[in-house]
Amino acid sequence: MIQKKLLLVGGSHADIPIILAAQKLGYWVITSGNNPNDLGHQFSNQYCPVDYSNNDKVFHLARQLNIDAICASANDFSLLSCAYTAERLKLPGYDTYETSQIIHHKDKFRKFCLLYHLAVPKAIQFVKSSNINTICEKLNFPIIVKPIDLSGGKGIMKVTSKNELTKAIAHAFSLTKSPTLVVEEYIEGTNHGYSTFIKKGKVVFAFMDDEHYFINPYLVSGASTSLLYSKDVAVKLNETLEKIASKLDLVDGLLHVQFILKDHTPYIIEICRRTPGDLYVKLVKYATGFNMAEAIIQSISNQLIKDYSINQISYITRHCVMSSKQGYIEKVVYNNFASKIFEKMVFFTSGDKIENPLTYKAEIDFIQYNNRNDMQNYINSIEKNIQIEFL
Repeated sequence: MIQKKLLLVGGSHADIPIILAAQKLGYWVITSGNNPNDLGHQFSNQYCPVDYSNNDKVFHLARQLNIDAICASANDFSLLSCAYTAERLKLPGYDTYETSQIIHHKDKFRKFCLLYHLAVPKAIQFVKSSNINTICEKLNFPIIVKPIDLSGGKGIMKVTSKNELTKAIAHAFSLTKSPTLVVEEYIEGTNHGYSTFIKKGKVVFAFMDDEHYFINPYLVSGASTSLLYSKDVAVKLNETLEKIASKLDLVDGLLHVQFILKDHTPYIIEICRRTPGDLYVKLVKYATGFNMAEAIIQSISNQLIKDYSINQISYITRHCVMSSKQGYIEKVVYNNFASKIFEKMVFFTSGDKIENPLTYKAEIDFIQYNNRNDMQNYINSIEKNIQIEFL
């Protein structure tokens, strides 16, 4: 019997659960990307180096391999290359390339939201040839400047004056390939993620998290089972996502958003149709029992997505251990959290140098609490207790 082949367009540590799920479902898994040292390649059946931000290169690799399915990694460029390839090879599990751009390019998504009156921050597009005074006339400070095509908080800056705005725009353009930025009003509230699966335009699974940030205010350093979840917020989010699914005729599968909760209103700030990074699929599985990695493989294999109801929720944190300074790492200490950590993925070796504290992660820890009250008592002391010690 000939084994079916799946091309995973990436191969980082975040993709390992996806690789294992695909292999469990019978696929020969081929990973890709420019970095042969990415941890995911150690778990795949085959590695083919290719730049996954290049649509045509991914398409030609997929055609050459004669794959049966294609799966995005935890990266927007990867998702867009998958949609581009799937459309041309008639592979299942993806929206049209045009629709995928609306979802994954911030300027197009903001325009879509304004058209259908969805709750998002007030925003405008800014191109290189525009006059900066236009922003000051249409938006109120503080303002957030965002590249349209980058994830992980890259290039994002909050500004409070015209002078800061000029510098932020120059910084964003220095990082993006696009001639367009999104500039939007800053909303003060709590930050959350909302991961769903949609089937025939309806939400059939949903999980809400509370996001945590360390010294980089635009890079999520952790996420926990939400303590701020309410049925009212979930209903509003589901209505919004189902409206998006209807207007864009989205295929069945994962739909994830980040939102700011202010005065019981969820304002969507990011949206994607690929898995969030840093083993988020494991957080969902441990908190709800829902095997998100397996469901992703089923969705891109044109298999039926089941309706899923959460019978019992566990209180879990996925925590990225980060540093506030440069230096040579010796070890990580856990103090009061030692007995609560039930799984970890370690990236460092003693003696490694931390060059950039804004992005460096020593390890990813999974923490389990006894109950809701236990989480409430411990959640705000993670950074004090789990710390990097230096040589």
